[in-house]
Amino acid sequence: MLKHPHIVELLETYSSEGMLYMVFEYMDGSDLCFEVVRRATAGFVYSEAVACHYMRQILEALRYCHENDIVHRDVRPHCVLLAGRDNCAPVKLGGFGVAAQLPTPTAHRAPPELVMDTRPLMGPMGQAYLKSDEYGRIGTPHYMAPEVVSSQLYGKPVDVWAAGILLHVLLVGYLPFTGTRERLFEAICRGRLRFDAPLWDDVSDAAKDLVQRMLTVDHTQRINIQEVLNHRWIRDREKQNRIHLAGTVEELKKFNSRRRLRAATLAAAAADDEEDEEQPARRAVMLEEANAAGRIGTPHYMAPEVVSSQLYGKPVDVWAAGILLHVLLVGYLPFTGTRERLFEAICRGRLRFDAPLWDDVSDAAKDLVQRMLTVDHTQRINIQEVLNHRWIRDREKQNRIHLAGTVEELKKFNSRRRLRAATLAAAAADDEEDEEQPARRAVMLEEANAAAVNLIVESLDDVSVLQDGPMVMDPDLFHSVLDDLQLRALLEIYDRIASTVVVTSGRAPAAEGRQRSRQALEAATRLRHAGPGPAAATPATASAIHEIRRLLALPHIK
Repeated sequence: MLKHPHIVELLETYSSEGMLYMVFEYMDGSDLCFEVVRRATAGFVYSEAVACHYMRQILEALRYCHENDIVHRDVRPHCVLLAGRDNCAPVKLGGFGVAAQLPTPTAHRAPPELVMDTRPLMGPMGQAYLKSDEYGRIGTPHYMAPEVVSSQLYGKPVDVWAAGILLHVLLVGYLPFTGTRERLFEAICRGRLRFDAPLWDDVSDAAKDLVQRMLTVDHTQRINIQEVLNHRWIRDREKQNRIHLAGTVEELKKFNSRRRLRAATLAAAAADDEEDEEQPARRAVMLEEANAAGRIGTPHYMAPEVVSSQLYGKPVDVWAAGILLHVLLVGYLPFTGTRERLFEAICRGRLRFDAPLWDDVSDAAKDLVQRMLTVDHTQRINIQEVLNHRWIRDREKQNRIHLAGTVEELKKFNSRRRLRAATLAAAAADDEEDEEQPARRAVMLEEANAAAVNLIVESLDDVSVLQDGPMVMDPDLFHSVLDDLQLRALLEIYDRIASTVVVTSGRAPAAEGRQRSRQALEAATRLRHAGPGPAAATPATASAIHEIRRLLALPHIK
């Protein structure tokens, strides 16, 4: 068992009903990139010296692993956690789910340096658990070393590469290699680093040298963990730059936003309220990605302390059970709305018992709902108190009237859940019934959904490349993305979706906006029809007038 001050400690393991459970020490802080932004926003200086302080702790953990012939294989921000929220909290390395123990040397085999671990024949559950792609490559793509990408033998140097990627992110706030899968892998194998972007101006030559040596494509020439720890940038921390890296913090904000968006996109595919017991591993991975944003659970059933990112415990289950009781009594959720409005409503905790459906519900039931949905978790009743409540205890005295209105509301509630599920399944909709091959249809459904989600998620990486531009990204990669016809088609679809006129009961556009739009159209019309003379429009002006008229006539402007 690994035991090191900079590794998340495994406290206990036990099995139940065929499942293995592992209990780790509690990490009160977020992952490293989120913590850097949080602390910088709170007024703390984020400099090279701070980045070095974090990296040294990560490297010490990796050295301990390598001394024990263990390769982590998934070093990335998600796996680097702060033990607490205070400024002196240590950094700890976790996420050993795909770690590998190198083979023990024997008389007939060389010392344990390299392994070959590609598993192309794994099923979807195995791939999800081991974060493997269709070719059997294990790890997170943006942090994979060239030898993993090209399916060669690999070993401890892959952790040095991933740590180099992490160091690059900590210094300038973005990944050195980006793009969709194949372009990303091509960029990794080229290993072309760019230190001429403006953000590198505030980074020391020693730091650039370390990044360059950690991200050497040839793993036989790449420095090892001990050499990284002996590098002057790590060793001479006291001599390092103390200038606040404001530009890096801003880039890290964008980096974290993309991670949240990616997590939300993955979580959306798993947001089906129906049971999905056939894909536990895949759903678990999606949940792990979604956890990067902090809150865990289904939004409508989250307790206020979860929504507001406070410490929480058993009372969250009482709250969720209270939501379920509310649904069973009147057929609808007590708190609704889009994400932020929903969370505001949950934190207010304002319940309405004056709706007509509550007329047939007893005062005892209302009292129990009220007490289970108390915003302050220290005042919320516990499970034993719920079981001792008179509405639960005195079942024989309860109302026997048929709740017809509640049943009608539950029909609507269930219809919305089915619609949600049907939307996810739309990609695999088949006009003809094929009841003889349910397994095949299930596989097709899963693959179609996964392909659609992956297409959208990967397009986000390309969009980020276009946003950053050739000054930050590899020009070859940038122009490759520009020429991607599939990405163009996706962007056109996104634009059409954003431009679609949806008739709702919302507010009409502001009167000022309508007035200005009319004035612009009238002015363009006058110039267009101006006769010969000084007021006549030149060909360039006429072209500009035509373009502005076209823009003002678009659906989302109308």
